[in-house]
Amino acid sequence: MSDYYHHFLTSMAGVGGDPSLSQHGASIPVQQAPVLSLGTTAYQNLGGFFNGYAEPIMFSAPKAQRSRRKSAPGLDHIKHRRTRSGCYTCRSRRVKCDETHPVCERCRKGNRECVYPEPAPPKGSVKDSSGQSQQESPTSSRGDDDDDETGHDGSLTPIMDEDEEEEAESATMQSSTPTIPPTPLSAPATSLSFNHGSMNARQGLEGDVQFYLNYYRDNITHYHYSVVNDHDNFFQEMLTELAIQDEGLLYAVVGFAAYHYTLQSPIGEIKDFLHFYNRSVTLLLRFLKRKERHTEMTLLTILQLATIEEYLGDWVNLMGHQKAALEVLTELYTPQTVMQTVVGRMILTWYTRFDVFTGIMASSETMLPREWFTAFVDYYEVRAAENPDELSYKTEVCSGRLRMISMEMSLLFGRSARHQVTEEEYTAEHRRLYNALHEWKNSWDPALVNPEFLVADVSMNGASDTDRIFQPLTPGLLFRPPLFTSTLLTCEWNSITLMHGSQGTSDPSSETLEKLREHAYVICQICEAVETWPLSPAGSLIILQPCLGIAALFVPQEEAYQLWIRKKFALLERMGYISPGTMRLRMAELFRDGSCLRWWLPNDEGFTPMLQSIRAFADERNAMAVSTQSENLRQIRSVFSRMNIRRAAMDQGEGQLSDGVNTMLLE
Repeated sequence: MSDYYHHFLTSMAGVGGDPSLSQHGASIPVQQAPVLSLGTTAYQNLGGFFNGYAEPIMFSAPKAQRSRRKSAPGLDHIKHRRTRSGCYTCRSRRVKCDETHPVCERCRKGNRECVYPEPAPPKGSVKDSSGQSQQESPTSSRGDDDDDETGHDGSLTPIMDEDEEEEAESATMQSSTPTIPPTPLSAPATSLSFNHGSMNARQGLEGDVQFYLNYYRDNITHYHYSVVNDHDNFFQEMLTELAIQDEGLLYAVVGFAAYHYTLQSPIGEIKDFLHFYNRSVTLLLRFLKRKERHTEMTLLTILQLATIEEYLGDWVNLMGHQKAALEVLTELYTPQTVMQTVVGRMILTWYTRFDVFTGIMASSETMLPREWFTAFVDYYEVRAAENPDELSYKTEVCSGRLRMISMEMSLLFGRSARHQVTEEEYTAEHRRLYNALHEWKNSWDPALVNPEFLVADVSMNGASDTDRIFQPLTPGLLFRPPLFTSTLLTCEWNSITLMHGSQGTSDPSSETLEKLREHAYVICQICEAVETWPLSPAGSLIILQPCLGIAALFVPQEEAYQLWIRKKFALLERMGYISPGTMRLRMAELFRDGSCLRWWLPNDEGFTPMLQSIRAFADERNAMAVSTQSENLRQIRSVFSRMNIRRAAMDQGEGQLSDGVNTMLLE
C-alpha cells in the first residue's frame, strides 16, 4: 500500500502523525475552514454541489511521515504531546483538550457536545470465546485507543500534539507512533483475516457488538449502500459472516449499524458509533504498517469505511479510501478473476459505484479501466442466457450496461476538462452517448417491466398540497418486488440522461430545456412514490439521493417545489445521509434563502439534537479535511459550468433569474 494511505488513515484516526506537516517535515499552518455564507466567493461555482464535494476534486495525499523526530534542515525541533484521555470532540478537531470534566474548556467555549472515553477495563477482565484474555473489550468507548497507544501497565501513552507547545522531553520520549508489542491473537488467524485474527464464534462477541450486528441484519439493506441489486444476499448475510472473522471489518460494519441506530434513538450519542469507527481505522492502520499481504477483508474494510464517509458527507476522505481500494482491488484481482466469486462480484459493484459517481462529478476519468466494466456485463449476459427465467441476472445486465454508459460519460467529461478532445470530437461522442442511453432504455427485457407487478395507486391521504405536487403518479414508474429495481434503474437513467443533456456544446433549445424538465419531473415523481409507498424496502430512498440532487436544478423555481425539495433533503438527513455544507450553500443560492445553511425546514422542524450534533461533527471534520489537504485538491469546473448556463437559460425563459444569481451562474 502506498505511503499516502498510511498518512491519510493516521490523520483520520488521530493515532499519530500530524496533518499540518508538509511532505518535507516542515510545519505549515492549518488554515481556518471557509465560513459558509450566502455569496461566499470560495463557493461560487456550482461544481460538486449535489454529491458533497468541497469542489470537484481528485485526492492525492503527501507521503507518510515515518517519524516526528526528524526536522527539516534549519528548523527548530519543537516537541509536543497530548494524552489519549481527551474528549472525542477535541480529538476529531485535532486540538488539545484540557480534560476538564464534565465539559472541557474548548467545548464549553464553542458550545459543543463534550464526550469523554470510558475508562479502560482492567487488563484480563474480558475473555474471548476461547477463554483467552483480551486487553480490552471490542466495545470499549475509547475509540482509537488501542494497544498501539496503551502502555504495558494499561495507562494511556502520551503522543505528539499539533498545536500545543511544551518543553523538550528527554531522549526517551516516544515518537508520535510508539512501537508496542502487538496484543496476542484471541483466536487462530484465517486466510482471510487480518488485524487481530478470527472471531469464529458468534457467542464470543460482546453484547453491544452482537446487538448492532443483529440490528444490521434486521434493518440494513443493499439499498443503504446504493447497490440496486443483491442477488446473493451479500449485505444481509455474507458481509456480517465475514465481519465475524475479522476485527477490523467487524468494527466498520458495526459502526455503520450503530450510526443508523443512534440517529433513531432518542438517547443516542455520537460516541455510540464513533468509537467503533475509530477502532476500525486504527486496526486497519496497524495492519497496513505491518506490510502484510492485502486480502479481501482489507478491501471490504476500506469500502465500508468509505461508505461511512459518504454518509457523513465527507467526499474528500471518501476519495482517499477509494484510491486505496483501487490499489488493493487491482492487486487481488483481474477483470476475469473478480467475477469468479460472490465476494469479488460485489466488491466490483461496490467500488465501481464510487468510481463512476466521483468520476462524473469531478469531471475526471474513472480510475478503473474499461475492461473491468465490460467483464461485469459479459459475465451476467452469460448467466442470463443460461438462466432465462432468472430476473436478477437480467437486472444485473441492465444495471451493468447503464454503468458502462456512465463510465464512458466520465471519460468524455474528463478528456474535455483537460482539453484533450476537439469540439467536433466531443459533439460526436456526446451524440453517440445520447443514442446509447435511449437504446438502453428501449432494449429492456419485457420481463423487467411486467405490468403484473406495477403499483397502480400510491395513496396520500392526509398529505399537504406541497406533498401532492408530483401526484398523481405517472403509470409505469413504480414496480413492486421482484421488479422494484426497475423503478430505481428508471430513476437513475433519468438522472444520467439529465446530466448528459446538460453537457452539450451548444446552447439548449427550448425543446431541449423542456425535455430536461421532464426528466427532473419523473425523478421527483419516483422519489415521492418510493417515500410514500408503505412497501418500499428500507434504504431505497437513500439510493435516489444523487438523482434528487440533480433534479433540484431543473424543477420550477416556485415556492411549492422548493419546499418539496427541502423536505426530501431533510428526510434524507434524518435517515443519516448528511448534506455537506457546500451542497447546502448551492441550494441556498438556488432557492435564494440562506436559512438552508443551517437546516432545510423552518423552525428547525425535524432537526433533532442528535442530528444537530452529527451535523456539527461532520461539518467541522469535512472543513478540516478540505483545509489540511488543500495542496492536494484540484478544481475542475467544466461540467458544472455547462450545467450552470443551462440553468440560467431556463430561469431566464421563466423570467425568474435575478441579476446577482445570474452573474454567479455564468461565472
